[in-house]
Amino acid sequence: MKPVFLALCGLVLSSAPALADESLWRDCRTCHRVEAPDGTVLARGGRAGPNLYGVAGRALAGDSEFRLYSRDLEAAARTGARWTRDNFVAYLAGPDQFLRAMTGSELAQSGMHVAHPSGGDALFRYLSDLSN
Repeated sequence: MKPVFLALCGLVLSSAPALADESLWRDCRTCHRVEAPDGTVLARGGRAGPNLYGVAGRALAGDSEFRLYSRDLEAAARTGARWTRDNFVAYLAGPDQFLRAMTGSELAQSGMHVAHPSGGDALFRYLSDLSN
């Protein structure tokens, strides 16, 4: 094989996970963005949901600029919970169910009414990488 072809194959294979993670972002960007504290936009998106810059390890309901968290997400935040990989994946798989488990309220509801039963782990890695 020619060296250029091998180099291109290596480039495509090494960027495949990033492309997969970016495709997951498409579902999120309707409401969310990733914007660094200095204003640099790392992943374009909406403002209907909180900025996801630094979400990894951040407290639930921890974007101080966002004012529209649901009461139940704020109640879950008062437990001291943080956005660990496991919490993030569980929340995406079933936002209301996650909050019901966190708060003990059978009526707890999230402001996010879209579930993503798969891909949460890859999305968490993608957002973590953008924030570093």
